Amino acid sequence: MRKFTLAAVLLSLFSVAAVAQDYNIGIKLGPTLTYSKPSTDGTSTNYDDDGSSVQFLIGAFVDYQFKENYFFSAGINYASKDFGITARSTNSIANVTGAASFNQEFLQVPALLKLYTNEVILDTKIYFNFGIVPEVRLSSSPKSTNSDIIREFRSFDLAGNFGGGLERNIGVNTRVYAGIFSNLGFINQVKIQNEAYDELILKNRLFALEVGIKF
Repeated sequence: MRKFTLAAVLLSLFSVAAVAQDYNIGIKLGPTLTYSKPSTDGTSTNYDDDGSSVQFLIGAFVDYQFKENYFFSAGINYASKDFGITARSTNSIANVTGAASFNQEFLQVPALLKLYTNEVILDTKIYFNFGIVPEVRLSSSPKSTNSDIIREFRSFDLAGNFGGGLERNIGVNTRVYAGIFSNLGFINQVKIQNEAYDELILKNRLFALEVGIKF
């Protein structure tokens, strides 16, 4: 599945390049830090995040300029995400009653507004971006045999995105950039869970360092 998805991302890049010759087209990649935000409205179970995981993201995008220093950016990304949580009884903070840890793969379709400053140094600008990132879950597999809390995930998510970075011209039509951004998931990812626990509300979080090139 991973090899197929990466091939689809690259194919999308070349397809966009064929039909969007007047736009800035680019590719990006970078490490990500993924974790979850568990919560519940119940009174008998406490859920805790069980750490973060370093994963990666790769993607292709098109930046369309509609006003000086204002761009609309759309693309397609492949992102891997891991997370882990533990469930504890409210009667005893030391009593772990369940756990869940999963490897996940997502196809993201970001739609962002990018705002640029004027040059801060020669050929270099600062940019800020924000927008939404619809995501489709490609796969989800348990990392351990004791992942007994979640029985089924939702097939989609919607995240808010914000970030920024530096972009530098290195040629007439070529630019490189580096930036950081954060995705905050809006939708509870648990579709079906083990009814022995209080209702689990689980939202994805992703923090990324990305580098890319535009041409």
